[in-house]
Amino acid sequence: MLVLYPLAKAFTLRGGDIEALLARNGIPHAAMTDPTKLVDAFTCYAAMEDMAETLGDPYFGAKVAIETASKGTPAFREAATHALTLGDFLSRLVVEVPKQVDNVRHSVSVTSDAASFEVHRTVKVHKPSTQLDAIGVTLFVTLIKKGIGETFDPKDILITVPTTKGLPPGFLPKRALITSPIDGMRISFPPHWLWAPFSLDWELAALPRGEFGPDGHSEATLTYLRGMLRDNIAHPDLRLESFAAICGLHPRRVQRIMQAMGSSFSQIRDHMRQCVAEDLLSKTALPVSQIALDVGFSSPAALDRAFRRWTGRTPTQFRAESKPEQV
Repeated sequence: MLVLYPLAKAFTLRGGDIEALLARNGIPHAAMTDPTKLVDAFTCYAAMEDMAETLGDPYFGAKVAIETASKGTPAFREAATHALTLGDFLSRLVVEVPKQVDNVRHSVSVTSDAASFEVHRTVKVHKPSTQLDAIGVTLFVTLIKKGIGETFDPKDILITVPTTKGLPPGFLPKRALITSPIDGMRISFPPHWLWAPFSLDWELAALPRGEFGPDGHSEATLTYLRGMLRDNIAHPDLRLESFAAICGLHPRRVQRIMQAMGSSFSQIRDHMRQCVAEDLLSKTALPVSQIALDVGFSSPAALDRAFRRWTGRTPTQFRAESKPEQV
């Protein structure tokens, strides 16, 4: 469900009925809130195609993958934390991915002429995999492009994939794409890319330089931390230490910055959870169970307890009161 969950969230935000879609594809709703719940790979793939068809958007999966790679996720941050080069990053993915999914295998190979990053499916796909293939291509190409910056040249990359129908026009030059009945995907590029400096520091590029100045609590620094906290609020174990690691700072440094704000990490984290939860409850039709996950709670009951503490109301009551009155 690791791949399906962000798609389900995006599907709902675009007006899709996730409850109906899950029912059509025989996916129990518990699978959206329980990461240990196993769902057949073919069922997940079929649900992806269903989402795109329902929304009438053949590029739905690719768009969500690009958004995910551009904003970052805890899983990719984990693989990139100590990666100095593209080769480091891909090698870490090869090790980390099998810990989370068992229907794909990743590998890296190098010759004097080319380097290749391959995704091999252990489950053979018998039906069209338009969304699945588009997600794989756009996700990893965007990560590579963002990670190595100016070293990336679309003329030097070659993608082998079963179908390119789900790729947005112009994402890559046509000559960079080859269709082949392989069980997965192969991304080939010049070997020297492997030694290119690699960084997935998603937020820093958008902020003025010097955001970590000697004062330790400049407005830019606070803006950065708030943004990082919001982007990672769904992390199931977002403690001070893990948040500091995501930001690339020492926990004591983050603690001092929070103290300069007259608060603590736990207080600011709870405030952010409340803000995001209220926003999702009032502006979307996402199930409360999904919103609980989106703000870092393990269950709807945990969100219910916290929400009562914050507002004196349940999430359901808050949502009902937030609806505009009918004239």
